[in-house]
Amino acid sequence: MKKNIEVGVFIPTVRSGWVHSSNVPYSPGSFKHALLVTQLAEFLGFDFVLSPQNWRGAQGPSRFWGDTVESLTTTAALLQATDRIKVWGTTHANVYPPAAIAKMVATLSEIGNGRVGMNVVTGGHRSSFEPLGLWDDSLSHDERYDYAEEWLQVIKKLWTDERVTHEGKFFQLNDAILSPRPRSMPTLVNAGASGRGLRFAVSSCDVAFLLGGGEAGYIESAKQAKQIAKELNKPDFKVYGLVTLVPGDSDRDAQALMDHLEEGVDLAGLEDLARGYEKNTKGVKQLSSSSLAPLGGPKYKSVMPGTFIGSYESLATQISQQIIKADLDGLLVIVPDYINNLKEVAMRTFPLLEEHNIYCNVGAGL
Repeated sequence: MKKNIEVGVFIPTVRSGWVHSSNVPYSPGSFKHALLVTQLAEFLGFDFVLSPQNWRGAQGPSRFWGDTVESLTTTAALLQATDRIKVWGTTHANVYPPAAIAKMVATLSEIGNGRVGMNVVTGGHRSSFEPLGLWDDSLSHDERYDYAEEWLQVIKKLWTDERVTHEGKFFQLNDAILSPRPRSMPTLVNAGASGRGLRFAVSSCDVAFLLGGGEAGYIESAKQAKQIAKELNKPDFKVYGLVTLVPGDSDRDAQALMDHLEEGVDLAGLEDLARGYEKNTKGVKQLSSSSLAPLGGPKYKSVMPGTFIGSYESLATQISQQIIKADLDGLLVIVPDYINNLKEVAMRTFPLLEEHNIYCNVGAGL
């Protein structure tokens, strides 16, 4: 059976991208680099890009995420600089009031003619928010999702209703008016993987990002999300796999690149990230294993769990198997080198998915 998927790029608006290593290829966490990657992604046929939001980098020798550009302002500039590709930014529900975000994203929709989306994060990494003075220690893991759920309810009302009066547990609005409203609803995405997080993603958003990889646990999470969507009567809900691709001309070359990244693994930075979660004493036990997997003892890795390593041809097979087994609707791609690796997988890996009856726009016509 023919399967069509969307493919996006997790763009490096943060230093080092998603590789916790001093040996990572050039990735300065600058707007100039993010712009170059986004325009390249558009040329290569990717459907969307997503930028993260970060308020404090890891304290280690690689300065992982130590230099960043703010996600929503970057989204505005990237929408202006592109024509086709969708641009999704990230925001934390505990940082911005819902009326402010509703207005900001409505403006982004105006700039990009509807190409905007928003990745919603509840904010469980304590070290990231204490420097902002925005950490609320009274909320448990699940209560943060309750907060985000109401936060999104208010935003959606502002995007659709002429006047909004809201009296809730966390937010109160009186006769709020948002104009102009988005011409179409911005895409809402979330990467919650705990039981409560997954239900929030399905009930409140349009897309769930879940870790990819061949492990049975990742495949089961994707199937669970689809089951929840069925229960909630959301047939259009989509599940995308978050995959890191480490490519090479051969499997041996790809493994050599992986070994090089591992040789420079930033253990101090990873330990600092782990402490940020561990300081959240009301939430760390409920965090999914996917959140802490790269941060635990002897399993420290320079890349995220579920990474695919191999030749361009081998990657196509691994990706296809993941899509079929987990019934994925799309992928969000990470690569170590966002220029050279991105070009090569677009031209040499994604067109090969057709051999497995999987079709996408990446590399088409190049």
